[in-house]
Amino acid sequence: MQVYKTFLKIAKAKLPSSIVYLCVFLVLTIIMSATAAEDTASKFEVSSVDICMIDKDQSTASQALCDYLTKYHTPVTLDSYDSETLQDNLYYQRISYVLMVPEGFEEELLAGHEPKVQTSKRADSASGYFVDQQIESYLRALSLYVTGGSSITDAVKQADDAFQSAPEITSLQFDKKSGDTDKGMYYFFQYLPYVLVMMLLEGLSPVLIAFRQKDLAARINCSALHTHAKNMQIGLGCITYSLGNWLLFAIISVILYQPSQIFSRNGLLCLLNSLVFTLIATALTLLVSSFSMNDNALNMVANVIGLGMSFLCGIFVPQWYLGDAVISASRFLPAYWYVRINNMLSGFSDEALSMDTYRMCIGVEVLFLAAIFAVYLAINRQREKTSLA
Repeated sequence: MQVYKTFLKIAKAKLPSSIVYLCVFLVLTIIMSATAAEDTASKFEVSSVDICMIDKDQSTASQALCDYLTKYHTPVTLDSYDSETLQDNLYYQRISYVLMVPEGFEEELLAGHEPKVQTSKRADSASGYFVDQQIESYLRALSLYVTGGSSITDAVKQADDAFQSAPEITSLQFDKKSGDTDKGMYYFFQYLPYVLVMMLLEGLSPVLIAFRQKDLAARINCSALHTHAKNMQIGLGCITYSLGNWLLFAIISVILYQPSQIFSRNGLLCLLNSLVFTLIATALTLLVSSFSMNDNALNMVANVIGLGMSFLCGIFVPQWYLGDAVISASRFLPAYWYVRINNMLSGFSDEALSMDTYRMCIGVEVLFLAAIFAVYLAINRQREKTSLA
């Protein structure tokens, strides 16, 4: 097992480059896990804005509208209400919204017409669009009560009562298990493909390339060791290195999250998914190492592959933010199917958890593994033929 021992010695010398990515991954995972609970449990809340209200009608209906908005927003009084002053205050963000109720507002309402108001808001104010909806809803309610025969005073009271008695909005979790699952675990497995690819390319590829160097290869070939035995020992070294990395991350996941989460149904499915992708990353490393290159070229290739798949397949940028063209192209990369499984298990996407879909995605990943390994074997065989010739 001299070749195997040599493999481990070279791998040990290349560990520092892999440890850097491990540390970055742990920091990123801990930060995302710490904020995961707050992000996933966040709920919609009404945001108060600074609103300037100009009531030119001075009627019961216009005053009721202003009073209604005052309950949710902060009224701002200005020294002047000319157009230039209002635009300046909007630009310098002293106010976020302007409401002007024109004369004849209540008369239009009583006549059965839809009352009109003039509004202005900052283009970058998302809350301003919500104020539009509040005004529209309140005016629609007033119109309905007036049309129903109520006086303007009764209509105002009925509208206020209707909005005060609006039901509280709650969110329902249909997956009983997912509600008890730490979302941080899914962030852990979400970023795992990137660090696996980088650690294997940066740590394993130099070892394989070293065995193809002229001096070391000559020393092994002149020994009594058969070529088949040499390849078997190198293969054993690759399996040890790859599965050792995967086992390390599995242990870290158990330490960071509760064992009940990791060894739950979803946790085991995540572990299986990560194991398959580890094998894909190993095959990819074997393929890259077939092209003997220096450390700078290897580092460039590793970053192109690692970062390219991470951004295209939804590791760093969620898949639902990616365009249709990007998604179509990413389906030809194994990381897409890995992330699709993780999104399905975590509930981050609108795709329901289905074991048929899970098996299909795992099957596609296995096909990628077979295809990459087949290309590696073809290149390796062609190199052997060339060396014999």
